[in-house]
Amino acid sequence: MLSTPLIRILSALPPASMRALDKFIHSSYHVTHPEVVRLFDYLKLQPEGGLSKETVFDNFFPEKAPDRRRLYHLSNYLLEAVEAFLALQVWEQQPHERNRATLQHLRRLHIEQESAGMLRYARKRLETDPQRSSDYHRRDYLLQLESYYLSQQEGRARTANVQELSDSEDIAFICEKLRTGCLLLSHQAVSKREYDKGLLDSVLAFLEGHRYLQIPVIAAYYHGYFAQLGQDGDIHFSELKSLLQAHAGRFSVAETHDLYLMAINYCIRRINQAEERYFREIFELYQSGLQHGALLENGILSRWTYNNIAVTALRLHEFEWVHRFLLDFAPFLPESHREGAFNFNIARYHYDTGDYRQAMQHLLRMEYDDVLQNLVAKTMLCKIYYELEEIDALENQLDSIQIYLRRKKVLGYHKDNYSAFVRFVRKLLAARPDNDTEKEKLRKEIEQAPILTEKDWILKQMNASWQTQKKPDIRK
Repeated sequence: MLSTPLIRILSALPPASMRALDKFIHSSYHVTHPEVVRLFDYLKLQPEGGLSKETVFDNFFPEKAPDRRRLYHLSNYLLEAVEAFLALQVWEQQPHERNRATLQHLRRLHIEQESAGMLRYARKRLETDPQRSSDYHRRDYLLQLESYYLSQQEGRARTANVQELSDSEDIAFICEKLRTGCLLLSHQAVSKREYDKGLLDSVLAFLEGHRYLQIPVIAAYYHGYFAQLGQDGDIHFSELKSLLQAHAGRFSVAETHDLYLMAINYCIRRINQAEERYFREIFELYQSGLQHGALLENGILSRWTYNNIAVTALRLHEFEWVHRFLLDFAPFLPESHREGAFNFNIARYHYDTGDYRQAMQHLLRMEYDDVLQNLVAKTMLCKIYYELEEIDALENQLDSIQIYLRRKKVLGYHKDNYSAFVRFVRKLLAARPDNDTEKEKLRKEIEQAPILTEKDWILKQMNASWQTQKKPDIRK
């Protein structure tokens, strides 16, 4: 392939960016070599994946014996121009950085009046920006630094802003150090690897009782770190949650995402420790996280987050809310998983609200690409068939799960879990309700099962069936 990075970038650009790139390349200010422009015009018209060096040589260089190094140099010049364009697009989205760069250039030109005016303008624009993220504090420090340089240039050493410069540098550094510390702690929990925390412990000790904890972004990372660490976790989680509710709209999108994830992961750990009250806590975090866009990445809601939100809301019987959520946020799912995730979760909604026929319709519409999601869907169908007394369909579905488990080799403890489900449902069907000894033996066996996520449902069906002395007829 011809300069693979170049082709990959051109192929990845959306139409609007491609049109802007076209203008950029055709500007003689940015690209001075006409052959580079001609190469771009040729490449932009070619189908994706159909560009080899030989093809370009044959079409771009009609002469019989072109210099093969020529294409190499031209493609590299074009790649550099495209990379400059990408940097410019990011630059255009950062007005505060542009203002500071303008101020820096004016100062270097020794135009004092215009420099001072630009400093006032840049400061005003920064202060009126509603965001107070780590980026804000870093930009505040850089403007303080420019202000100091300007005062030195003007010979105003006595009025230099050295204290403000020092304070703003401390705040900017602390924000970034705490943020990185939280990332280290998060990766450490997953990788089981110990990291060198550098100055982090000193920063944490410095902050204890310090006025900087009144700065929301510093306080959020501070409490988030200790909540992850587990030291007085409930206290720090409560502080983090309060800060998110009050200030999430003032943090950057990336920061808000990370902070919500910390709070949500804390709730998940407590739920795994059988702390039922944290279902309500995590549900409230999901609600406010959706409101602030913190759970979306580049406008996309992952299907796993979609699933987790639905499960939590259903567990709390927030039926009206979850139905609206499933419909409203389905368009934000990745296109490749949208239909499957929606059908799977709307089926769970209909099952939990007792509309088994609607649940079946959604479950039978597709085979899911995720193994565990497939097993949950098959298990839900078994429960529906049992409760509707459709025994033939139930037997077929139980067979289907067994075949599926044999076919999938890497399942770990999940295989034991779903094998146990099939085994106990079959025993439930075969048990005689008039045999008290057999009933008690089966009950103890179910209660003592080491791995059985549907234990409560099986016991509930067993009690309901035997209390009324009614059980679906088993057709031979």
